[in-house]
Amino acid sequence: MKTAALLALAALAATPAAFAQSPAQAMKGKMKPGLYAYKMEMDMPGGAGKQNMNMQQCVTDKDIEGGQLGKGGEMPKNCEMKDFKMSGNTASYKMACKGEFEMNADTDITFVPDGFRMNMKMQMAQGGQKMNMTQKMEGKYVGPCPKK
Repeated sequence: MKTAALLALAALAATPAAFAQSPAQAMKGKMKPGLYAYKMEMDMPGGAGKQNMNMQQCVTDKDIEGGQLGKGGEMPKNCEMKDFKMSGNTASYKMACKGEFEMNADTDITFVPDGFRMNMKMQMAQGGQKMNMTQKMEGKYVGPCPKK
């Protein structure tokens, strides 16, 4: 399997862009704009194994209004988010993608005062091969975004 493509798809699923209007409204006020440090741990048994990534990214008011936890980019046209639920500070949703990189993911996000914690279980298929993956991601508020 193309590991880089799978990691990119996993990162996309982890940073939802383009939630439907009602989920974006439900998540409004759960995060504040600013610079966030992201820590992502992925485990792909039988594939790339365990991977860790760290990065920092600015989240703007516009990102938050659009339901984004980061700059995940546009959701591919062949992917759909569904079954969004929000209870207190916890949100859950499913994502399904069809095509070359078929994928199904179940995600839970808990918002905490300084950011969020997310857990995701994903099943992917490419070229007749199937792979399961788990991912944990934490986003922690660092401070205001640097001025450009």
